[in-house]
Amino acid sequence: MTAEQSASGGENRRGLAMIAALLAIFTTIFASNLPTPLYSYWKDQWGFSSTALTAVFSIYVLGVVATLLTLGSLSDKLGRRQMMVPGLIFILGGATAFLLAEDIYGLGIARLLTGIGTGLVTGAASAALVELEPDENWTRAATLSALFFTLGAFAGPTVSSIALYFGTGAAFWPFLVIIALTLGSIILLLTAPWPDHLGQRQQNFRLRSWRPTTIKVPRELLGAFVFAAAAICLAWSTGSLYASLGPSLAMNLTGISDRAVAGLFAAAWQLMAGLSQFACQRQPLNRLLIVGPLTLITGLIIMASSVLLSSPMLFGLATLATATGAGATGVVAIASISQVAPPAERGGIISAFYLMAYLTMASVVLGVGFTSDLIGFGPTVLGFTTIISIAALALMITAVRSGRATFW
Repeated sequence: MTAEQSASGGENRRGLAMIAALLAIFTTIFASNLPTPLYSYWKDQWGFSSTALTAVFSIYVLGVVATLLTLGSLSDKLGRRQMMVPGLIFILGGATAFLLAEDIYGLGIARLLTGIGTGLVTGAASAALVELEPDENWTRAATLSALFFTLGAFAGPTVSSIALYFGTGAAFWPFLVIIALTLGSIILLLTAPWPDHLGQRQQNFRLRSWRPTTIKVPRELLGAFVFAAAAICLAWSTGSLYASLGPSLAMNLTGISDRAVAGLFAAAWQLMAGLSQFACQRQPLNRLLIVGPLTLITGLIIMASSVLLSSPMLFGLATLATATGAGATGVVAIASISQVAPPAERGGIISAFYLMAYLTMASVVLGVGFTSDLIGFGPTVLGFTTIISIAALALMITAVRSGRATFW
């Protein structure tokens, strides 16, 4: 075999392995976001409050967080796909639990299983993509990861919104789609050739002697980690609002009566965030740290205006603007953490990174749900837009003062 043939074979192995990791990410996030438009349907069917609804959503975050805290660094020793396959099995179990659910407790079990699966897959798959990128282009690897996250988050609520539009089997057949995708992802992960020197099980590692350990960030990387984590928390804050209460907000604040149409706001947010991430792939990160938060603040101002004026058009514009700002900020965050994480600790550091993002998601969702039950959706959203705008402004000022961001 010539050197060129060997190199070509290596590239093909990397390519198929990257496709497997990307499909695992897509499937996991698709399964995590598919129930979004169905929450209001279940709420009407079974009669529970907004606080209970957001609690069910947050149980998913509990599963993710518990997994990241204890198993986040395991893929560094066990291997990347050796973590992804069990994670996808939990996703499969979550979809099955949704099919069998008959009350809010059944939904909670389904969300918990999905959360555990998400925690197992996301850190391992994201680390695998960074390692499999042939040219060591961290920004491209981060953008691919973020793009497939967002495509999954867009496709999930779109499928369930379509199911609601047609009515029949709205809470049934979408979960069959998850099962089919999950089985396909597992098969591809098991059959795709994987480079021998990347993301494999450490030779001296023995699972029976391993004990769960909390994830940690090396002291020398703490400053870079805190900055990247702050950026991803900001990017995910608005997305979590749309993922949990987006359809309910659209129906309560703008007068949209069709549940299927309301569900598409969550899908539109995710799609726009994904397009923003793709468009930002070749942009300098120091400029994105200005453009991202500034666009997010603009979108939040428009969102507040849509609440005050009860305007569906302004709410739609706010959806696009906040998604664009969040997408740009998310690219910065993922690229920054990918650049500084050393290979031997990459899985653990990326898991810690996503841990911060999911904790933000849970805090926002529970806070908005609880507050809206007390004072109503309108005042709650106005308070939310104010708080997140201040946080975005603080991140932008910090980036400029530290020299990470420039206006030119």
